[in-house]
Amino acid sequence: MTNKLIYLLSILLFISCGPSRQEQAQEKLAEAISLKDSGNFNMAKLKLDSLIQAFKDLPEETKSAKALLSEININEQERNLLFLDSAHITKEALLEPLMKNFILSDEYGSTKILIHKRQRPENSYNRTFLRAHLNEAGDFFISSRYHGTKWIYHQQIRVYYQNQSVLSEIVEEDGFNNRRFEDGEFKWEIVNYKDGKDNGVVDFIATNWESPLRVQLMGRAHEYIIMEKFDREAIRDAYEISFVLKEIDRIKTERNRTQKALQKLKEEVR
Repeated sequence: MTNKLIYLLSILLFISCGPSRQEQAQEKLAEAISLKDSGNFNMAKLKLDSLIQAFKDLPEETKSAKALLSEININEQERNLLFLDSAHITKEALLEPLMKNFILSDEYGSTKILIHKRQRPENSYNRTFLRAHLNEAGDFFISSRYHGTKWIYHQQIRVYYQNQSVLSEIVEEDGFNNRRFEDGEFKWEIVNYKDGKDNGVVDFIATNWESPLRVQLMGRAHEYIIMEKFDREAIRDAYEISFVLKEIDRIKTERNRTQKALQKLKEEVR
């Protein structure tokens, strides 16, 4: 027997002694089960996808792989729901202490708003201050509200302390975001700094709320005030509440999407 023939026979013998395709598929299935049981869903799904593609000629094994893949997808969505529920509880716990000085009211417009107890119009109509505006969706902005006996026609504000200051953008008078009205000798001017018009004023106040911040209302004439501590706290807390409310809304939306996906997966395996 030639060396070449011996070599070929050795190769054939080695191949015949190796695991069968069925054994290979079952081994991959066992690996996927182990990965799934350890919580490594992504790797398990990759392993099963590979098995389904490579062993299409083995219907029983591929059927088992597809069934396990469906089970993993269901487990994955159930795990996502648990995570989202936990995140929701955490955010609600974070929100609770921030809300202690805010009330939800429908007395000041067509929609409900969250307003700081010390900044309600009935408490603040005759003073000059910066007000926090916040709704249930987490939309937030500030306004400068001037009260006096003569017009200053202000269009922007500067907030400062010692050698630090931040200047808002100019908001032109338009009867809505910058408006004026009077009652007898008293004048009121309200300027809303929406869509980033505050230009960093809110961040500055939230960061430096413990300091006696000063505000300059700037227009044809100027007005200067020192912010009350509760006004600084109102803006700081409303600003943080806005982020928490938006995150809670995102979690609710994601939970609803996950719940629908889970329901669909369960219906598919029935």
